[in-house]
Amino acid sequence: MASLHAEARDPADDARTLADRLASAAGTEFTRRWDLQPAGGRRTGVMALAHPEVGALRLAFETLDLADPDRQRLVVYLAADEASSVGLDRLAGRQPGRLRSVAAG
Repeated sequence: MASLHAEARDPADDARTLADRLASAAGTEFTRRWDLQPAGGRRTGVMALAHPEVGALRLAFETLDLADPDRQRLVVYLAADEASSVGLDRLAGRQPGRLRSVAAG
């Protein structure tokens, strides 16, 4: 429901129309839940994942809206703790603490 909220920011949007139609069709329970959900969802926080190879990963994230007509978003993820950083390095085949180059794309 948070994703639908995020898409329903502009009354002219299809998502807003869909939400209104769902509220009418689904009745009071949908409307009650819709009203409880914060508009736009969480823009920052920490996500926990269980990866089959490296175990628990905690990723801090931040969502940035891009200034374009397509309403694209950029979501940035970073390791939230040292164990997650080590796990991500293992997945990428890097050894922690070693220098690595970053190439412009």
